[in-house]
Amino acid sequence: MSREVLQDWICGEPVDTVSLEGPSLQDPNTGDLTEPMVSARSESITRALSTAAEVHRTGAWSGLQPHVRADILDQIANALEGETETLAELGAATTGVVISQTERFAGLVPLIFRKAGALVRDQALSTYDGPFGAVEVHRLPLGPALCIAPWNAPTAIAAHKVASALAAGCPTILKPSEWTPHTANVLARAIHKTELPAGTFQLVHGRGDVGARLTDDERVRAVSFTGGLAGGRAVAVSCAQQMKPAQLELGGNNPLIVLRDADVDVAADGIVTALTRLNGQWCRALGRVLIHRSLEGQVLEAVGGRLRSLRLGHSLKPESEMGPLIHRGHFEQVQGRIDELCTLGGTAHSWTPKPEAPGFFCPGTLITGCAPNLTTEEVFGPVASVHAFDTEAEMFELAHQAPYGLAAYIFGDEERSLEWARRFEIGSTKINGVTVTSLNPEAPRSAWRLSGLGVEGHRETYDFFRGIGVVGVAGRN
Repeated sequence: MSREVLQDWICGEPVDTVSLEGPSLQDPNTGDLTEPMVSARSESITRALSTAAEVHRTGAWSGLQPHVRADILDQIANALEGETETLAELGAATTGVVISQTERFAGLVPLIFRKAGALVRDQALSTYDGPFGAVEVHRLPLGPALCIAPWNAPTAIAAHKVASALAAGCPTILKPSEWTPHTANVLARAIHKTELPAGTFQLVHGRGDVGARLTDDERVRAVSFTGGLAGGRAVAVSCAQQMKPAQLELGGNNPLIVLRDADVDVAADGIVTALTRLNGQWCRALGRVLIHRSLEGQVLEAVGGRLRSLRLGHSLKPESEMGPLIHRGHFEQVQGRIDELCTLGGTAHSWTPKPEAPGFFCPGTLITGCAPNLTTEEVFGPVASVHAFDTEAEMFELAHQAPYGLAAYIFGDEERSLEWARRFEIGSTKINGVTVTSLNPEAPRSAWRLSGLGVEGHRETYDFFRGIGVVGVAGRN
């Protein structure tokens, strides 16, 4: 499929980017180089920052009546309705995630903006009783917001951040991953077909140095970041020095637990889903399988049977159930981790046939035989270690052994599983099933320890971009 020229959008206008030396973008399905990475020009970054600050200072966006801002968010949703097919195809072509999955994410994008508009319409002034009348609680936009999106699910995550920041009244700058810049261009083009005031939304391409320059600038008042631990730490340090809010959604080495009374077939289905969705390249993917020792053989046999029939293939073919990893560097990193675990005493099990194609195809792989203390780091690919336990107390300890706390899955008696889940220091725990999306779109998405900082979610991200001011009369003459 053809890809449009990558441009920044600065103060309502498309602006040429510059090509970068070094790694080029690649076709995950073939390994072919497709185009160089691009970056915003230095003067474009300077202009984007000054424009965002000016839009905030003048109230060109936040000063509009809530119903007007909500109507414009609906206009953005309408413009994006006609782009979902393009977003899905670009997502599959650039990330390697199969088209059947990117279609679902693309379909969410207009809904995300409509929901953001509904939040604006529903906002109400909170009041408390005071000594001389009402004490008002106002929620105001923090100011220019920076949204940094990842490469694994670039379309829906970018839309969620941008829609939330705009709904809050913030001038918004989006920096997509340098590996997946194309869907952000489609988003920007759609947004600029609406009545959104010029400069309220801006798109800036680039690598980590561009993200760092934007984050470090004092005119940026809030940063929402989804990505790896190293990038998250850099954002956290910069924001801490300036005492500005940071929302960090990072990774996880997520446990999937099979209790003694679990249904083996249901558990096997869950393991395969958690291992292979988004090609294992998602923050809530499977990292460690913890199985009651009495079921270990049965579960592995059932998983192997399912993976033997799984269709690993080209991400744009509708029959493919799993696609390739995003680029050669990541493919080599994942393969290197498999090799490392095997040198540490592990045995790799992969059942899915690899296609006869030169792309970055990595079958779902389970590693048995490694000591649990050697498997605590995230792989971020379709690879998980397997560990048996004898008691539920041992299970609980293993579930918290890795220094993350993003997601967990428990298979077994529902009431008993819920009892354990309520004790977990983990952001979200799902019982007897695996879903890529949240159990309820209104529910918050939290993270513990190295998995992140702050709470994400539909309303939570909207509130993140707003500050609170309390107003009331304290005395009278």
